[in-house]
Amino acid sequence: MNIDKNLTNEQKLEAMYELTVENHEMLKTIRRQYYFSNAFRVFYWLVILGAIGGAYIYVRPLIEVFTGNSEKIESSFSQFKNGLPEAMVFSEFMEGVRKMREGTSTQP
Repeated sequence: MNIDKNLTNEQKLEAMYELTVENHEMLKTIRRQYYFSNAFRVFYWLVILGAIGGAYIYVRPLIEVFTGNSEKIESSFSQFKNGLPEAMVFSEFMEGVRKMREGTSTQP
């Protein structure tokens, strides 16, 4: 709006009133957008956290199977590992190294 210098006080007051109303409408729009933006942000994070929780509910049985059977799996793996010929040779070698260390550490 172009304001002329030769306006009366009443015309200037009317122009200021129109600008104030326009400013108020813009501020209401900005506040409304801010409110919806925050509401959407909360909804977004609730969906993300809900999806994580839902995924955990579906994955939990698998986790329980693996954690419940971890001792069984570990004992089976160690039995398999100890049954290999290479593992026996390596165990004998490490035993020899250990004996050599004990022998050298006791000598002055």
